[in-house]
Amino acid sequence: MITCPQPTAERNACPDAGRGLVASLVLLLLVALLWAVAAGQGLRVRRLREAEMFYRWILSEATGSRVFDRGPYDLSVPGTEQMMDSALLKSIEKATDPVLPEVALTDQDVDAQGQPLSKLVRLVRDGTNDRLLWQLARGPVLQQQREDFFHYLRKKQLETVASVFDPNAVYAGEGGANVSIGNIFFGFRKIAANFVWLQVDKYYHQGMMHRMVPLMNTCVALDPHFVDAYLLGAWHLAYNATAHMIDTPEPLKKWYPKYKARLGDKELYYYMGIDFLKDGIFKNPRNYKLYFDLGFGIYKTKLQDYANAVLYLSEAIRHRHDKWVPRQLYQCLELNGQYEEALAGWERYLKENPDNLVAPRFILRNKGLMKERAAEQAQSRAEETEDPLAAQAARVESEDLENEARAIWKEMNEPFAEARLLRLDALKCIQEKRYVEAIAYLEHARWESSTFFDEATDLIIQTKQKAGIPLSKSEAMAVIRKEEAEKYEKLDQEQLEQDEREAAARAKPSATE
Repeated sequence: MITCPQPTAERNACPDAGRGLVASLVLLLLVALLWAVAAGQGLRVRRLREAEMFYRWILSEATGSRVFDRGPYDLSVPGTEQMMDSALLKSIEKATDPVLPEVALTDQDVDAQGQPLSKLVRLVRDGTNDRLLWQLARGPVLQQQREDFFHYLRKKQLETVASVFDPNAVYAGEGGANVSIGNIFFGFRKIAANFVWLQVDKYYHQGMMHRMVPLMNTCVALDPHFVDAYLLGAWHLAYNATAHMIDTPEPLKKWYPKYKARLGDKELYYYMGIDFLKDGIFKNPRNYKLYFDLGFGIYKTKLQDYANAVLYLSEAIRHRHDKWVPRQLYQCLELNGQYEEALAGWERYLKENPDNLVAPRFILRNKGLMKERAAEQAQSRAEETEDPLAAQAARVESEDLENEARAIWKEMNEPFAEARLLRLDALKCIQEKRYVEAIAYLEHARWESSTFFDEATDLIIQTKQKAGIPLSKSEAMAVIRKEEAEKYEKLDQEQLEQDEREAAARAKPSATE
């Protein structure tokens, strides 16, 4: 008879130990598998983030090359001769040209030298092609350029990169940002940016502009896509900082090569606001609000630079925008003397918004202004030509156009139109050398419409000078200021030409190399 050995504690432990060993091995395998999956996913996420950074840089640089007058780098600033933004963009344009679809050329698709813009730059202008650009940014076509991008990024040879932040640049004075380096590098940059902005707001209410500015820069460095910080920061610079400052007299201004202009303390704040918004545009090239505030808030309202206002407002309407944005563009087109473009815009706007009450008025305004300009051009031809028959025909044409303008202003029946009618009466009196009557009409007109005040004042001064009538004290001072400004404008032009010659001389050895 066979007997089985009696079970012992040691024998019972063996199966349990074996099962524990297997469980441990399975757990280790699962951990290793999860680690491998996590590592692979982390690598994928890192590559996607790098591709996104590269993609955003392409959008920013392509937009900047078209919208901004970049010009050559100012080589007098240390380090700028090493900037590779333009060279890298040209390399990307060359690599993508064979694979991009054809894009029809328009009048706006040329650079400052009249050369057509690349396919890439034209496609970036239209946001509908962003998916294609994203595929190119992460794909094999731009692999070499992508590697170059990160090489230049490490070398700090790129100016327009949204994700670079230097912790050493944080404002560290009394009452500073109090942003820990841990917050910056462990995914809390947006939260840190919000805390910094709270400090900016605190300093604003305390009237401490000198502390606001560095913190504003810190805030958008932490979160380059904090658009409201750009908008409010530019408002602080261009409006709040200058609210109690007087315009700087011409002799007290100094030349700033960076801005190609002579500026005083007050005017410098406007350009600081411009720089701040341009930085925001480079980091957020698809946000219309930045273009709008740059065009309307600073160039139109503060600088009366209507050409640049038109430039940036035209860019604003290329992107998704509110319905009131085009209205400001059309007003700036009118102020810039582009009556035909303004008229076409208002007519298109009225077609899309038939219940709008503003468009019909501005349609008539631009039609009237076009008739006035054509009448004045015909009158100039009549005065310049030596052919009696041609002169008579031009005078008849001028009179007909003037009557058409008068009919439009009478139809409008509002202060602006009334001022334009008085202006036409004054010009008729000036032609007939009835100068006192002309001045009376203009005095009435400039109080009829505030938008006509400056133009009417200039005409009054010109009329008094032509008639030999003494100027008032304020008018005499206006003449002195104008003469002084013209003198400095000439000096500014000479300085600008000298700066350009020096920049070309500095750039020539680099080009040879």
